[in-house]
Amino acid sequence: MIFQKIIRRLILSILYLLSPFFFIIIKLLKPLKIIRITPLYSNRYGHLVINPELYLLEKRDNSKENKKYFDLFYSVRLGICNQEMLNLWKKKIRIFPYYILEPIDNFLKLKKKNNIHKVSYFNQKVRDLNGYFGKYPPSIRLNQEQINVCEKKLADYDIDVKRDKFVCLFNRDDAYLNSTKKKKNWYYLSHHNYRINSFELAAKRLSSRDIKVFRMGVEVEEKFDLNDRNIIDYANSKLRSELMDIYLASNCFFGVSCGTGSSHVAILNRRPIVDLNANLHHLLTFLDNSILLSKGYFSNIKKRFLSLREILFYKEEQIRRRDQLDQNNIEMIDCSPEEIADAIDEMNFRLDGNWNDTEEILNLQKKFKDQNWKNIYQFKEEKPLFYHGEIRGRYSSTFLLKNQSWLN
Repeated sequence: MIFQKIIRRLILSILYLLSPFFFIIIKLLKPLKIIRITPLYSNRYGHLVINPELYLLEKRDNSKENKKYFDLFYSVRLGICNQEMLNLWKKKIRIFPYYILEPIDNFLKLKKKNNIHKVSYFNQKVRDLNGYFGKYPPSIRLNQEQINVCEKKLADYDIDVKRDKFVCLFNRDDAYLNSTKKKKNWYYLSHHNYRINSFELAAKRLSSRDIKVFRMGVEVEEKFDLNDRNIIDYANSKLRSELMDIYLASNCFFGVSCGTGSSHVAILNRRPIVDLNANLHHLLTFLDNSILLSKGYFSNIKKRFLSLREILFYKEEQIRRRDQLDQNNIEMIDCSPEEIADAIDEMNFRLDGNWNDTEEILNLQKKFKDQNWKNIYQFKEEKPLFYHGEIRGRYSSTFLLKNQSWLN
């Protein structure tokens, strides 16, 4: 291990010295091919999963324009959160270790404006605003050998995924971030977290319908042992592996996400999602197979919960972080176990064909979608790219029926 570190540092130092030479070569090649070098946030699961997917789908949709580029990517110094996922992407795009490409990338970045040698906004593209998911299949899949390994291991635990429906629960707490190389105060993200016991009621309802629940995760704060054969604390089990993480998320009946990166494997594979993201601005509105439910925004100034219109009055970058919410005297209130269970029930019933959209529900959903979602944009290229394009997802119908004033 020490020897490998020495070799990496030696290569890194040599390539930093040679960066001006490579810079000249890249510029000379520009009339033939524009070489772009871009970091891939390999240490953050969501970015590792979804950034390459949206890049490839966009490239596929604009194939003529992209022929002039030769793109290279590199994993970052902070590590690789899932090597199996990185290996899958290596079959589709050119990915190198950081010590190979970081030196020349840093040299190219000295020109801060109009740097054509980087894929624009690559790590910011996490939302399918152009409807690519409906047009194209996932860019990567596990091969049959990998699938067989996972199914055999599950069979050893008497779990038959071809027979049993199962749901993946992607809860978010501070344990994973605290386990990473990057040591910092994660308070600014803490409003996204849920205690795992908030999902007991929902898990038990699913179990009563003979649907298995896998509590996903790598590092978690609390156990989820409910003494129920259908509720599996996978994060704390011997079943858990990087490969199995991908397999389960890729094949679940649907996923339940709290905005954690691991749920993006399910999103990548076009699985239905119950999205419980704390930030209403971040809800997966672009997914037509999503049920949405954000936490409540309680104003300590107005002494009440803010309406949907009042929340959307704020731009995304104004109340993205918990410290920004604190500055605006807004407290984020967790959804109740009943609200969570109702949203998950709706997804289950819709997928089973046992849900009835009454005229009242349809009118409430229309009110939700007709709000001013375009008050915020994600980033600018030639024109603003809005954080929310067409609102395809549905908000929890039970919540809307019980809280109709929230839409007014």
